[in-house]
Amino acid sequence: MGTDEYSIWIEATPAQVWLVYVDPERIPDWQTGRPVIVDVHGAPGEVGSTYRSKRGPLVAQTTVRASDTGRELVTSTDAYVGLRFEVTSRLTERSGGTDLGLRVVTHWPRGLAPFGKLVELAVLSRREAIKELRSLKSLVEAER
Repeated sequence: MGTDEYSIWIEATPAQVWLVYVDPERIPDWQTGRPVIVDVHGAPGEVGSTYRSKRGPLVAQTTVRASDTGRELVTSTDAYVGLRFEVTSRLTERSGGTDLGLRVVTHWPRGLAPFGKLVELAVLSRREAIKELRSLKSLVEAER
């Protein structure tokens, strides 16, 4: 299991950030890996709502576990080869914009290749998370 934290300041209100961030249909606009979103059930950001994302032949399912509209979203994702993520996202108004903070807990499957492979994947994940947050920031700020 590993835990990472990320944050970014976005020049927009928490409500503006929320609308883009929680909408599964908007994920391809800012996430890397060309995800295709399928099987969306429930309203964006609603507890119990789910969606599946496909990246090539790989499919992951995300479920909203907790939600405080415009402030906090907690999701869990059952990803590829037994990998699971729990993400707590907090939106805090600050200095005329929004701090979006993420806490990501990664549960690695048992028997996954050598330790070096895990480190490699962790570094790649961190790089991708930062790139995605920057894309989200640009997208939200352009739409204000």
